[in-house]
Amino acid sequence: MDYEKLNSIAESEISDSSGIVRGLKDYIFWVRNKLWLVMLITVVGIVLGIFVHVKSPPIYQANASIEVERVERGDSLEEQQGNSFRTEAYLGGDAIINTVTQKLLVPEILTSMVEATKIHEREDIIKLSFLKNLRSSDESMVIEPRQLVNMMLGEDWIRVVPRKKSYIVDIIVEHTSAEVTHQIANGILEASKKNVENKINEETNVNVKLANQMVSGAEKEILELGERLSLYNACFLRKAMIDKADEEVVELKKRYGPKWPALIEAENKLQSHKDSFDTELKQVSVISAVEKDYWDNLPQEIDRVINVQSRAQFITAELKSKEDLRNGLLSKIDSLVVGNKSSREFSVAMEAILPEGPVGPSFVKTFGLFFVGALASGIGLAILIGFLDPSVRTVAELEEYTGFPVLGAIPQSHKVDQKTVKKGSRNHVLLFNNDNHSPTAESIRNLRAGLSFLGDKEDRRTFMFTSAVPGEGKSFASANVANSFAAQNEKTLLVDLDLRKPVQHTILETERSPGFSDFISNQLSFEEVAKPTQNENLFFISSGSRSGNPSELMTTQNIKKLLSSIPDDFQRIVFDTPPLIPVRDSLPVSKLVDSAVILYRMGTTHRKAISRILKLLNENNADPVGIVANGMPEMKKSSGYYGYYGNYYYGNYAYSYYGSGSYYGEEEDQEEEKSG
Repeated sequence: MDYEKLNSIAESEISDSSGIVRGLKDYIFWVRNKLWLVMLITVVGIVLGIFVHVKSPPIYQANASIEVERVERGDSLEEQQGNSFRTEAYLGGDAIINTVTQKLLVPEILTSMVEATKIHEREDIIKLSFLKNLRSSDESMVIEPRQLVNMMLGEDWIRVVPRKKSYIVDIIVEHTSAEVTHQIANGILEASKKNVENKINEETNVNVKLANQMVSGAEKEILELGERLSLYNACFLRKAMIDKADEEVVELKKRYGPKWPALIEAENKLQSHKDSFDTELKQVSVISAVEKDYWDNLPQEIDRVINVQSRAQFITAELKSKEDLRNGLLSKIDSLVVGNKSSREFSVAMEAILPEGPVGPSFVKTFGLFFVGALASGIGLAILIGFLDPSVRTVAELEEYTGFPVLGAIPQSHKVDQKTVKKGSRNHVLLFNNDNHSPTAESIRNLRAGLSFLGDKEDRRTFMFTSAVPGEGKSFASANVANSFAAQNEKTLLVDLDLRKPVQHTILETERSPGFSDFISNQLSFEEVAKPTQNENLFFISSGSRSGNPSELMTTQNIKKLLSSIPDDFQRIVFDTPPLIPVRDSLPVSKLVDSAVILYRMGTTHRKAISRILKLLNENNADPVGIVANGMPEMKKSSGYYGYYGNYYYGNYAYSYYGSGSYYGEEEDQEEEKSG
């Protein structure tokens, strides 16, 4: 068989994407497991923080203060006339504080300050930093005023901070040169004062000009209203004449007839006054379009003579309003001119003095920043490594992920007492059962007890040990569990069905053949292949002679044949079977045994590997009874938490175990030939 193809197929079949919910317990464990990394990063951060503090240039600070003028808001021309005219001099309170604060950092003001003080020509004008200090050079730089202003604003040389519940605004300048801070702070004060004066002058000139324009407009309206009122007054006088003439006509009509000369003369006089009234009223409409519209839209039934009086009263009131407006504008102009001489947005509360010493950098802040940052980075990296780890790390996680109980947990042994173990060619060990009290031996006894409690001996007679991939400890576990059963005076048979990479014969220090392959191929009897061991209750059937196609031997029929040949006095039968992902040799066995046990190496095998093996067993109607967690770190029982070591992808084991160009079992045969 093409083993490279075999392993490629095995790897591609691992496609399960089941997830595991992470919790605080996992985070704590990851940090504990990578505590050395967290401490290393923290120490590096502390050293780096000290280095940065030592190499960082000193920071000097100069403070200047201004007091914002507390001016009450007044009535502006905008409020008086409803146009766009306004003056900022009437703002006060928080509004003026915010306005002044923003103006102090206007680029135009800073540029004028730089140009006035020529501070950009200083050799020490560049604000040093940690990095600039490291690569400092003697080369002089030519900086333009605008460029320097951009540096001030971009690197936060200047801060403007209003004091709470006051009208004081602090100007704070920080730089690596004490003289620069002092010069900039006071320079901002002078530049801001000049800017305010210029702005006030400009605004006053604009306001006065606008006010004069409004006065001129008001005076024109006053003249027009005066003309209209004069005409209305003439009409009003004409109305008096009409009323007198009308009374004469009425009296004469009482005494004389219609053709009486005096009556006729009186009627002609009345008509003359009415004609004069109409003429004078038309003059009003001629000089004013407003009046023309008024009289044109007036209903015909209304007495125009009577309505002249009310119209004249209206014009009189409007005229007075315009005269008051004109007088108010003239007064406002006077106040603007006078206010210009005394108006100001702020006064200098405190000028900056030359700093006596640096205010930074703070060792506590630098140390704290790097310490906390390094500690957080270390913890974050440890947690990230934990998240990226594809393996399962805890017993609880293993049970949650698979849905099967963990029957036992075998610790990772770093040192085994030579007096209590026997070693095989692959560093597998067989633990003596009575005098060994190591954590590993104790875990084997606990696993045996767990298997015993699964049911009656008649119902749980046969056990199969398998794994997803090679290297998970199935051979070690099956050999020692079988030995532990035998130590309990239970007649036990251990069968090595891993025909491709058998190791049980090396663990038990016996010959590889005859064994299972010979039992099937050569028709040997059970007694011919079953070998006794140092434990009187433990018997062993090896894999047997090397076979050209092990899968043909691992059939359901052949396994049934072996089971039927085993005498009934054997109380426990333990099968060591191949891993399921590289090959499928174990599937026929899984259908015939009472209990299938899966070995999983914690922290090493990819979690998707065990997901795949569970899927394979389920598809073949062979559900396992549980899982054994192998490779647990030796931790205190009181911790209640299992961890892991290592982080290897399962596929690497499959390649090295079943691939790499060597035929399965070839290595053992070569060793046997050399020893022979």
